Amino acid sequence: MKKIVVLCGGTGSIALQKGFDELYDINNYQIDLIINAYDNGKSTGVCRKIFNNKILGPSDLRKNQLTYFSIKYKNELLNPNSYEYKMYELFELRLSAKNYEDYYKNAKKIIKDSVFLEKDIKKKFNQLINYFFFSNFKLKQWRKGIKQVDFTDFSLSNIFYASCAALHNNSLEYAGKYMAKILRIPNRVHLISNISLMLKAISDSGKIIEDEGDIVTWDNPKDKIKSVFLEKDKGEKYTPYMNENNQFTSCDKLILDADILIISSGTQWSSLIPTYMHKGCKDVIKQSKAKKYLIMNNCHDHDMYGVSATECLNILNNYLDINQFTIVINDNAEQEMNIVDQKYKQLHGELSEKNNRKHSPKKLVSTIMKHYFSLNSKLTFISDLDGTLWSDVTEQEKRISIENLKIFEGIIFSGNSYNHVKEITDAYFVNKNNNYIYCDYGNTYFRKDKNKETLSKEFYIEESLLNDINQIPDFKNKCTIRGNTILTIKPLIDRSKKLVIVNEILKKYDGKYQAYIAGRTSIDIVKGGLDKSKALRLLLAQQNLDFKDIIYLGNEIEYGNETCIKSLNVLSLQVNDVFEMNMLLKTLYF
Repeated sequence: MKKIVVLCGGTGSIALQKGFDELYDINNYQIDLIINAYDNGKSTGVCRKIFNNKILGPSDLRKNQLTYFSIKYKNELLNPNSYEYKMYELFELRLSAKNYEDYYKNAKKIIKDSVFLEKDIKKKFNQLINYFFFSNFKLKQWRKGIKQVDFTDFSLSNIFYASCAALHNNSLEYAGKYMAKILRIPNRVHLISNISLMLKAISDSGKIIEDEGDIVTWDNPKDKIKSVFLEKDKGEKYTPYMNENNQFTSCDKLILDADILIISSGTQWSSLIPTYMHKGCKDVIKQSKAKKYLIMNNCHDHDMYGVSATECLNILNNYLDINQFTIVINDNAEQEMNIVDQKYKQLHGELSEKNNRKHSPKKLVSTIMKHYFSLNSKLTFISDLDGTLWSDVTEQEKRISIENLKIFEGIIFSGNSYNHVKEITDAYFVNKNNNYIYCDYGNTYFRKDKNKETLSKEFYIEESLLNDINQIPDFKNKCTIRGNTILTIKPLIDRSKKLVIVNEILKKYDGKYQAYIAGRTSIDIVKGGLDKSKALRLLLAQQNLDFKDIIYLGNEIEYGNETCIKSLNVLSLQVNDVFEMNMLLKTLYF
C-alpha cells in the first residue's frame, strides 16, 4: 500500500486529500498529514489565551481531521439522519453569543440535545466545555479572561480540542488522538512538534509582527516578510526539534518510510515554513527516498503578496533542498505564479479553471501520480498475478483484485500453476484485446476459452527424476509436476535440510536440474535453469515484441523469484501489493 505524506496547513491539503480519494478510494492507500499548530487567530487564538498559551492552536488539526472524516464517510454524509452527518455538523458548528454566559448555556444545550451521541462521549464533551469556562466548576469560578472574549462565530469543537489538550499535560497531540477515536477515523494528522510556542515575523524594514493572525493578513508588498521565528512565553526565541514532546508519532519515520512526499499549497510564512524550520526536518526530508513534490499556489497569498513563484522558491531554499523537489505548477494560475526559473525541476498542467484560487482535486493528483509512475501507455504491460494483480487473503484485497483484473490491459505472466491461474482469470480477467496468460513459470500459456499450449519442451521434466524423488520417504506422495515443467514437492518443513537431500539426487543428472525453495512450504525443481527471465525471452519472441516494447510489473522484482528480470535490462516496476497495482492501473487508464 502506497504511503503518502503531506506537509500542510489547515486547508492546503483539502484538494490533495479529495483528489486521492476520488481517483483511488481512501481505503487503498495510506495518507499521513504533518502540520504545526502555531495558529493564533479567531477562536483558536482565544483557546490558546484561555489556557495561558500553554497549548497549541487546535484549528488546523481539527480541519484536517474533519477533511479526512468527510472523505471516509462521504456516503454516510449524504444522509442527514446518519450518525456521521450529525457528528460532522457538531464539529463544524460555530456559535455566536453576546457574552460568555450565553455561549456556555448554548453549548451545553446543544450537547444535551445531541441525542445521537453515546453516553460516554456526551459526558466527555460536557466535561470539556466545563473545563474551558471554569477554573473550578464545582465552585462555579469562571476562568480568568473569559469575560473579555468575543464569542462571535466561535468554533465549538475548538473548545473540545483545547480543553482535551489542557487536561492532558497541555498536549494537543493527545487531543488529536482522542478526537480521532471519537470521530472513528485513524490518527493520520500529526504535529511536527508538541511544544506550545508563539509565531512571530520580521519584515524587510525590521518591523516585528507580533501575532500569527497578522502574518496571515500582512498584504504589504512594500515591506515584505523576510523571516519568521518562534518564541516561548517569556519572549525567548526557540526553534524546536521535530518530534519534540511528541508521544505518539515520529514524523521523521513517516517521512523516511514515505513513497511520496508532498508539500501542499498554502500560506507559507504562517502555516508551512514554521514546519520546515524545525531542527532536523530539512535533513530527514533530504534522506527520504520518497519522490518529492511541492505544489505552487495559484495566486499571491496575503503573507507573500508581491512575491513571485521563483522568489518564493528562493525563500524556501533556506529551509529545504528545493532541488530534490518537483515543483507542481498550474498553467492557469495567476501571472508570476505559473512561471518558475528553469533551474528548478517542474511539472505543469491545467490544474484549475483560469485564475481560480483552488486546485481541481482530481487534476492535481492525477498530474502528480502520472509523473510518479512515469508510465508510457504505448508500451505492452506484462504483469505477475499473485501478490501483484491478485490476492484473496482478505475481503478488501479480493475486492481490489477483482477490480484490477477488470481494468488491466496486458499479458499476465505467472509462476503459479495452470489450474490456479485459469480459475482466477476465467472468473475475473476481462481483457478483450491481448488476453494471453502465461503460467507454470511462464512456460505454459493460454487465452481465455482456449486450450493451453507450451512455449518450449526443452524444460520438460523427465519421468525418471520423479521416480528418484518419490523413492525418498520424506517426499513420497508429495510430488506433482506442473505443466510438465516444474516438479513441486510440498508440504515440507525444515526445507533447507530437505534441499540438501534433493541436491544430492540431482547430482546424477550432471547439472541438468536446479532446485529452489519456493512458496511457503515447497521446493521446486526445474530443468535448464528455467526462471521467469528465460520464459520472458521466449514470450517476447512468440509475441514478436522487443525488450524496449514492454514494462514488467511484479511484487518480487527487488527480492524473490523476479530479480532475474533485471538481467534482461527491461523496464520493470516493483508493485508491492494489489493496492499499489490498483493505483497504478487507475493512473494509467482513468
